[in-house]
Amino acid sequence: MEVCSLGKFNEASVLFSGGSDSTLAAAWCAERFDKVHLLNFHHSGMHSVGKSTVNVKRLRRKYGENKFVFKVVDIEESFHTLYFDNYYEDLRRYGTFLAAATCNICQLAMHVETVIYDVQNGVKFACDGYKREKEHVYIVMSQKGLNLLKNFYAKYGIQYENPVYDILRTDWVLYDLGITPRRNVKFPYERLSYEAQHSCFHGILTNAYVLGYHYPLHLDRSDRWLDYFKGKLKLAEDYVDRRIKT
Repeated sequence: MEVCSLGKFNEASVLFSGGSDSTLAAAWCAERFDKVHLLNFHHSGMHSVGKSTVNVKRLRRKYGENKFVFKVVDIEESFHTLYFDNYYEDLRRYGTFLAAATCNICQLAMHVETVIYDVQNGVKFACDGYKREKEHVYIVMSQKGLNLLKNFYAKYGIQYENPVYDILRTDWVLYDLGITPRRNVKFPYERLSYEAQHSCFHGILTNAYVLGYHYPLHLDRSDRWLDYFKGKLKLAEDYVDRRIKT
């Protein structure tokens, strides 16, 4: 897994869905930090969030019961703020493009809540299970998007990394580490990938739209994604600043 400069950090936070990618990111942190905060996120469109505890238990068996702090964080308010504030202005500017932005804003809301949690708990390192193969669908997982996120975290004194970004089969690595009981979890074994990961009604519809319609027609419109994302990051900073001051 990728090596980065960790300085003297003792604790890390992980945007943790319970899937193989974020679970491997958590294992990466467990081998480098004294304590790892697993932040599992929830909004009204998600269901079966509690399934993520399946891999929390596996991580604890591998690295010790006291290594991990597990917390479910509600992102309903932050998601609605980021997506719907300035909505009519966004609609005039971006049109039906906004339908393809839902999952990206959901991801950004998770980062917002991670920053707030880390500031409140003195955590100076954050990471996730983002993967390179998803960079064309999610602006947050593209190199330009990740650089913007790194700057966003840095404004609050937090180092942000993506330790499993170039690992194609995270499920294989988890099995080799002795964390999971099966080697093949990802596609074409898709049903197994959800044994420890939530599902999202919004995500199903959005991904169908993005992959089936928006992405094929707008493959060369990445600058539009970036323009939209930059505007939302400014909104995210304002939201974080309000929350950490209260």
